[in-house]
Amino acid sequence: MHLTHFTPLALAGLAVSAPATKLYVSSYTRDIHILNLTSTANSSYNLGHISTNRGCGDNATWLELDPKHQNLFSLDEGILTGNGSLTSFKINEDGDRNGSLTQVSHITIPNAPVHSALLEGDNGIQLLAVAHYAWALTTYKVDPLTAALTLYQSFNFTQAAPGPRANRQKAPHPHQVLLDPFGKYLVIPDLGSDLLRIFHFNRSSLAVSERPSVPVPPGSGPRHGAFEPIQKVPIVITTPYSTHSHLRALRRHDSHNNNSLAASSSSTAAAAAATPPPALKPSGSIKITLKARYHLVSELASTLSTYTLSHLPHDAGLNFTLLSTQPATGPSTDPVFSGNAPAEIHVAPPGKGKHETQLIVSNRNATFFKDAKNPDPANKTRILSDTLATFSFPSSSAKNSTTTTTNNDKKA
Repeated sequence: MHLTHFTPLALAGLAVSAPATKLYVSSYTRDIHILNLTSTANSSYNLGHISTNRGCGDNATWLELDPKHQNLFSLDEGILTGNGSLTSFKINEDGDRNGSLTQVSHITIPNAPVHSALLEGDNGIQLLAVAHYAWALTTYKVDPLTAALTLYQSFNFTQAAPGPRANRQKAPHPHQVLLDPFGKYLVIPDLGSDLLRIFHFNRSSLAVSERPSVPVPPGSGPRHGAFEPIQKVPIVITTPYSTHSHLRALRRHDSHNNNSLAASSSSTAAAAAATPPPALKPSGSIKITLKARYHLVSELASTLSTYTLSHLPHDAGLNFTLLSTQPATGPSTDPVFSGNAPAEIHVAPPGKGKHETQLIVSNRNATFFKDAKNPDPANKTRILSDTLATFSFPSSSAKNSTTTTTNNDKKA
């Protein structure tokens, strides 16, 4: 589970070398640290501390940012108290307050919240969906103007028996909640049940409703996923009527009304006069369908899997098609990767003029680079190094990916 989560206030600004970007960082110290990231003329960066807010709970696991309305939401896992909590803040940008936080709501919620997603409903209303490692999904209505919170729905998950990795799969363990690129479904990787749980999102009522789950390999322990942007795919569709049947119907209709074509019989002509001609729907017409790719890291199997997904008819759920699976650390078989536990995944879209998607996967316990540099020169304490693996996928195919790895300071 997460101990630290970084949330940029203006991530796009960071990418285009904006003068400053604020970062909000939470940890198990009850604090939210507000940092300032600035770029320099030689393309380097400086990170400075602005202020600290002690209002996020003892075991803060996730921060969710609403930059449009200047709201911030913090989850507290509740390891010490037995209950979780959810806190909302308004971000102060006026005068000299420089991104400081004012607490709005602080409510007790079920234990072990580990991830959230902010959903936009119709007419500007919002819903915050929260995944609880202790086998639940909860949702909360959000007033975007004030950041006030109200519990809306709650779902508790069960499973019939422990999974193959019984020490980690005795019960359901939802680890993330993510809205698909179509804006219609929530995808919830369940590490304990080896499922991708699917919920339909009604933008008008804000209600979510469960759909059939998608199984993943037993014992794999799905943890976090990330979507690529939507692709438009042309497909050929077959209509209920053929072109020939339409032409016959039109001829009968015109024969009765205009006497320009001979009707096959008087009864046929009368029937044609009583009903209007059907609209012409030739078979083989072209329809544009939307598809997206979903990349999933599974903690227990230490794998990265890529799927295409599309909507089932009548809002029945999502269809996933597996394209590839590979080690989350890349092709290396170095024994230092034994016990690796991939955690996060991020999709970086192709740069201008490029046709490759970049994935960044964080791997805990993959001490390929041995030790990380201690940031305090006077401190000789050994810091084990985790890794960040970067995968490159051609935009039109998830196969033939390439991988690089970089070191990362050890995080719990």
